[in-house]
Amino acid sequence: MLEAVRNRRPRTPDELAGWVHHFLGLSIPGRAVCKGHHAPLELFAHQVLERPSLALWHGPRGSGKSFLSAIDTHLASRFHSRHETRILGGSRAQSEQIYRAIAEAVVSGEGDYGSDREAIRKLHKTEADYVNGSRVSILAASLTSVRGPHVASLKLDEVDEMAPDIRESALGMAMEIRGIRSSVLMTSTWHRLGGPMASLIDRGRGGEFPVFTWCIFEVLERCPAERSGVNLERCPQCPLVTWCHQDRDGSPGWRPKAKRSRGHYAIDALIQKVKGLSARVFASDYLCLGPKADGVWFSQYDPAANVGESAEYDPALPVHIAVDSGVFTGAVFFQVVPASRANARGSQPFRVHVFADYLAEGRTAEACAMEIRALADELCGGARRIVSTDSAGGARNPVGPTVIAEYLRCGLHGEGGILSWPKYPGCVNDGLGLIENLVRSADGGARLILHPRCRGLDVALRSYARARRGGQWMDYPADPQHPHEDLVDALRGGLKLSLPEDQGAARTLPRARAGRVF
Repeated sequence: MLEAVRNRRPRTPDELAGWVHHFLGLSIPGRAVCKGHHAPLELFAHQVLERPSLALWHGPRGSGKSFLSAIDTHLASRFHSRHETRILGGSRAQSEQIYRAIAEAVVSGEGDYGSDREAIRKLHKTEADYVNGSRVSILAASLTSVRGPHVASLKLDEVDEMAPDIRESALGMAMEIRGIRSSVLMTSTWHRLGGPMASLIDRGRGGEFPVFTWCIFEVLERCPAERSGVNLERCPQCPLVTWCHQDRDGSPGWRPKAKRSRGHYAIDALIQKVKGLSARVFASDYLCLGPKADGVWFSQYDPAANVGESAEYDPALPVHIAVDSGVFTGAVFFQVVPASRANARGSQPFRVHVFADYLAEGRTAEACAMEIRALADELCGGARRIVSTDSAGGARNPVGPTVIAEYLRCGLHGEGGILSWPKYPGCVNDGLGLIENLVRSADGGARLILHPRCRGLDVALRSYARARRGGQWMDYPADPQHPHEDLVDALRGGLKLSLPEDQGAARTLPRARAGRVF
């Protein structure tokens, strides 16, 4: 009897939700809490039961996009013999997300009716072989790998990070095989201005294929009375109140979003994101409002909140001196202040205090080095110094010594000599995003404070502009050679070197005990 239930293909959303719950131990939220959004069960059921030829899931980070795609992959594989599925992400690591989720959901998953792990014959490092001859494998993000054999199912994960030519080539792999029509599922957050998701969203809304959107509130855990208070009296103190109470006006029988949600994402984890991310990033990556931009890059920068005497040099902390050389040479002097010193309650993990800046035009590397060193001696004479610059300063120029060599000769160095800023594809935008997060996090906190003497950096942060192409604001600077860029570049390079990377990983759908399915 139980085996018959396991092998009976779900035909309705309720049957599908029940099968996943009973054999994988997972509950998929069946109700949207935000106006215009879709419930995770709605988009999942459409994908599994309808098998659209092409569909796009636009969801937040950590919401289970890859996890639900993995379960759809498993169901297609176990209910269709000799079914082939390929998984492609914007990078190798992203390609592996769905594959790893199959192992977590199916091999390790179990509900009150047992598990479905016996459907998989063998789980290799990059392939899953099913007892019925079906196979799932991952692809590298290259033009060569996506020109392989035809398959019935194709999963494209994080398409906003995928080169459009690779995505278009991969679509050619999908083809109806043995009476099973082809289906391509694209999943992604949307945070890149003018990136692949922008055109895909426009095409989908134009009727080419279905687009399903949900935000973090659709998968947020239910807020308990202990947190909100029986009559919501504690809600005003919650950093999420602005968004959680957003739709209260004009809604009879209104309840906060977190009182209607029933998902897996921890409220404390979302509060952490609100405090650590800029309002723009939080809106795009977690509220799924799309990328936001305007002509001024750091639109949240406000001298009233980001400039103050509190940023004065602290003798107890090391000093970071970051230098960007060129026709204009810019330098910033800053300290990373831990929470215990930044504020009495430690509500923020740290603050960055910039207590001095330097900008010169047309000066030699020797002259700039001597002047920056003199400024350091004047403002923070006995401090432990950490000096850094762009690695390009080590390249020889036509007139002789390298910039870094000149700096070292003039005594402009710190512990370990002169360190190089991290350099990798996208490092500039990452650094600018870091500055943006520090300028103003989504909960309104300012963690980047400039001393009033930093007039050059103050002007740079207020004036640093985005490029405009084809009537749209782009996600790169308007003029890389502008003097504002040298001070901002010095700040972003120094911060990327001095601040540890965020190691927190978004959680996927957790295991749930069998119970009521909705």
